[in-house]
Formats: sequence, C-alpha cells, structure tokens
Amino acid sequence: MKKTVQISLITLAFLAINFTLSIFHSRQINAQTTLPLTVAPARQELLVDPGEETAVIIKFLNRGDTSVSGLLKAADFIVEDKEGSPTFLEEETSISPRYAAASWVNLLYDRITIAPKDTVTIQAKIKVPQDASPGGRYFAIFFEPGGKITEGPGEETEAETPITIRLAGLIYLRVAGPIEENAYLTQLTVPRFLEYGPITIIAEISNQGNYHLRPKGTVTLTSVFGKKVDEEILEEQNIFPETSRVFKNRLGGKWLFGKYKIELNAVYGETGKVLTASVFTWVLPWKLITIIVVTIIVIILLISLLYHHLKKREENLEEKIEELEEKLEEKKSE
Repeated sequence: MKKTVQISLITLAFLAINFTLSIFHSRQINAQTTLPLTVAPARQELLVDPGEETAVIIKFLNRGDTSVSGLLKAADFIVEDKEGSPTFLEEETSISPRYAAASWVNLLYDRITIAPKDTVTIQAKIKVPQDASPGGRYFAIFFEPGGKITEGPGEETEAETPITIRLAGLIYLRVAGPIEENAYLTQLTVPRFLEYGPITIIAEISNQGNYHLRPKGTVTLTSVFGKKVDEEILEEQNIFPETSRVFKNRLGGKWLFGKYKIELNAVYGETGKVLTASVFTWVLPWKLITIIVVTIIVIILLISLLYHHLKKREENLEEKIEELEEKLEEKKSE
C-alpha cells in the first residue's frame, strides 16, 4: 500500500514538472515569434503626375530589447475578399499592370537591422512612367524579419520565425488625370421576418472604377407610419477597384412591432455620386403574442364559466324562493 502511494506521488510530481516546463517552453516560443515592431504611417495616399519623380518616407520602430534583422521589399497588393484584407503579390506577372506600381519603386537597401528601442527611416523613391494611365496604383513597403538576430555584443543567433511576419506600410498612388468612379449597391438584405429586434442589415457595395472609393452615408429604420426609429452611420471603408465590400449595421431595439422600412443613402467620389436603396421587414414577437392571446382566451373562458355558474345559482335561488312563496300562499289559504 505504501509503495503504491509513493509511486502515485512520484507520478504526480513528474506530471507537475512536465506541465511547468511546457508552460515555460511555450512562453519562450511566444517570446521568439512575437516581435514588438511598429510601422508609421500604416498607409498613405499620394497624388503623382505621369513622368514625375517623388519619394515616400516609412519608419520601422523596434520596441523590443533585441536587434531585429530582415528583408526590405516593395510589392504590389490587391484586395480579393470582401473584408478589405490586402494580399501581397511579389511576382510581377501576377497582377494586372493597370494597378501595379512596385516596379516604379527604388529602395536603397534590401536588408536592414533595427536596433533595440530604435527607429529605421526608409525613403522609397518613385519614378512614374511618362505613359502611366490615370487611376489608382497600390503597393506596399514591407519589412520581413529573418536571418540573424543580434542578442548582445558579438553574439548572433538564427531567428526562429515559423510563421512569416510582415510589417507593411501601404501606399495608395493616384496618377493624375480623369478617373472612373462607378459604384453599385449589389446587395441590401435583411431578414424578411423577425421575432425580436435589433434588425441586422447587410449591404454590399461594388467598385467598378479605377480608383478606390470610401462611401459615406447612413442606414435608417422607419416605421410603417414614416416615423424614424433608428439611424446609424455607414462605416467608412476603402473599396478597391474591381472589388466589393460588405457593410453590416444593426438597427432598433429588442421591442419592435409591425412593418419597417430600412433605407441606405450614401455618396461617393469627387462629384458626390449617390447610392440609395430600401427594403422592408416585419417584426412580430409571435410567441409573446400567442401567450397573450391564449391568456386572454383563458381569462374570457373562466369569466364566462364563472358568469354561467353564478347565473345558474341565481336561477336556482329564484326557483327556491318561488317555491317558498307558493307554500306560504297555500298555508295562508288554508
């Protein structure tokens, strides 16, 4: 029995040591893969003329206690999803030249080291071709940690980055000239029937122009009588050329009843083009209504039963009274 207890205690101690070591090891891994780097500005817009030579400044800040080395690159990017997430394209042939501009960029360095608590300022020179067509061009200057990290004087170790980390400053170039601004509201949907609010509205706006758009507007909820119930501002988001963006809003409180109109009104572009659409929905708390109706019916039935019961008792009493009166009359006549 004592031997069994000792084996159990040894096993528990071994498991506790393993658990502690695993926590310590996971913290080491997190410390190695989490790099306290910052880029500024995160995005910038620049208007350029065909044939112009200009430059942008990007700063990379290392807030950590060790130096970080890595690659510095310029790459075009596109947005393929409806959430606005950029995808870097490092192959020159993988993007339409209509929106590419990374080939116009010249970086003085292709590799940098950022000292602890220090900032590296990068100047990216841009040479716009003379025949560049008007519209939007999109690229990024990004820093990709990798290679050797200096831990102390004369000490270097290989960086462990199992997951590729890229810190990017996005550049939105606009080549001067007439641009195409065409946006379409491809979707405005709400549930056709709801039991309770609030009402979730999903709108999708498609940009078929050649420059990114940032629509501004509101989504309004009104009752069937035309009374404004709620209103929200449409979140301002960039919509890149040949892509769509989804906007979500929630209007109204929990307690709504009846038919409602949801209307989206927005403007976009330099000339203030208008987007507008409306849909309808019903909000009926049918379970609550059913409970109330059933309760009312039950109350009416109980009242009716009670009324008939009391009426019958009254009729019985009247009959008894009549019988007593007849008997009294008979005694009087005798």
